[in-house]
Amino acid sequence: MSPAAPLELGPLEEFLEERLGLSRASLHLGADLEAVLRERVRARGCADLDVYRRELDRPEFAREELHVLAGQLTVGETYFFREWPQIEAFVEIAMPERFAARPDGDPITVLSAGCASGEEAYSLAIALQGAYPGIIPNRIRVVGVDVNPIAIQRALRRRYSEWTLRAVPDDVRKRCFVRAGEDAELRKEIAALVDFRVKNLLEDDPTFWRPGAFDAIFCRNVLMYLAPQKTVELLERFAGALAPRGFLFLASSESLRATSAAFDVAHTHGIFYYRRSAALPRRAPVDAARGSAWVASIHEASARVAEVAQRVSPPARPGAPRAAGEARKAGAGRPLGPAELAAVDRALQLIGGERFADAMAALAALPAEAASDAHVELLRAVILCQQGDLSRAERACQNALDAGDDGAAHYVLGLCQEQAGDTAGAAQHYKAAARRDPSFAMPHLRLGMLARRAGDMKTTRDELARAAELLVAEQHERLVLFGGGFPRAALIGLCQAELRAQGGRG
Repeated sequence: MSPAAPLELGPLEEFLEERLGLSRASLHLGADLEAVLRERVRARGCADLDVYRRELDRPEFAREELHVLAGQLTVGETYFFREWPQIEAFVEIAMPERFAARPDGDPITVLSAGCASGEEAYSLAIALQGAYPGIIPNRIRVVGVDVNPIAIQRALRRRYSEWTLRAVPDDVRKRCFVRAGEDAELRKEIAALVDFRVKNLLEDDPTFWRPGAFDAIFCRNVLMYLAPQKTVELLERFAGALAPRGFLFLASSESLRATSAAFDVAHTHGIFYYRRSAALPRRAPVDAARGSAWVASIHEASARVAEVAQRVSPPARPGAPRAAGEARKAGAGRPLGPAELAAVDRALQLIGGERFADAMAALAALPAEAASDAHVELLRAVILCQQGDLSRAERACQNALDAGDDGAAHYVLGLCQEQAGDTAGAAQHYKAAARRDPSFAMPHLRLGMLARRAGDMKTTRDELARAAELLVAEQHERLVLFGGGFPRAALIGLCQAELRAQGGRG
């Protein structure tokens, strides 16, 4: 095989999507897929990629290679106490309910699905040990699974950098960690509360996924990398393995949208999460009816969507100076044509259905001049942020701002910073988004949530009250792009519930 000859990746992409669930777009996020495959062909002594692909049909060969490939192609960046309000809700809401549901002393079992190098699973163990010191480990079990054996080895080593511990309070550090050179080592008694296993979430294992096996499942920043059909399959597996009314926690940037009827949405602690329905719905073909309803709901507002797309950037206020990007666009840009508007509308529909790879393909088909449009760059930034490709998302945001975006790009930059753990940077971008467009509700909602986590109750009340007021008239497109799959009423309800809890108007 000539090193210069381009590889035909289609058959391997199809195989990896089927066996690991990774969408074709996500296969290219964290690594150079072609370079990885060239190295594996060489390491296994195969004559060429075709021979390597045929070898993957052998179960033992495939099992070994999938572990290696998973380690090189999946993104495992995480840190302790990530999205802490979810862990609070788990300890304060989920655990008391699950104890009541298992009065005979059956163990409470919590699954960290896609646990990477163990930070999430250990965070749960730390929180549970603090809340129930006399009960763990006899009554509560935490299980962490990941397809990447190298990540599991790191979890078992239990040594972490200061950067990974950046969200851990000082008192918890002193109680749960000891110094180990430049790193911190988790104490053995905490590590003993977690059972780690190498496991592909998409492989059948009736014993592991037995009905009612888990009281709660954390699966954060995993679904965004999966192909749509594999997402549906995994959610069905979760629903079957969760106890009735068990809890499912996804990342704040993920939602079930129309993907599964087996879960009900709930919100406390300023966050959304899910409860397994008491009775599972009968299995139906992959949510064609629900998906059609979602797309139809977008089409009901198509006139407004087209108006937003055609507008691209708002007209300048009389006497207001133009930004450099706006001046550049005014001199060189042009309105999108009918076919281009249709492509943008299609991309928006696909984003609403969480078909991010297809949405990116729709935008990629635009001509070069249209592809640099501020609105198109914004949609591209939203997709990349949802896929976890934060560096490219930030570049697309900057392109949108240079082309005259009205502030939504600052909001996406805030989401990127928040996902990366930089809450101060996120707040600055949310504030910039709100300044650029005072009618934009979502920055105020995020600022309120950040203030709540920081214990700033006055700012929490002020920002959430403003968000609730603005959400009433929020643009439909912004709800599709930034509402996390939740309807207007649910977002308003979240703000009002938090305001009531804080003693404000709700």
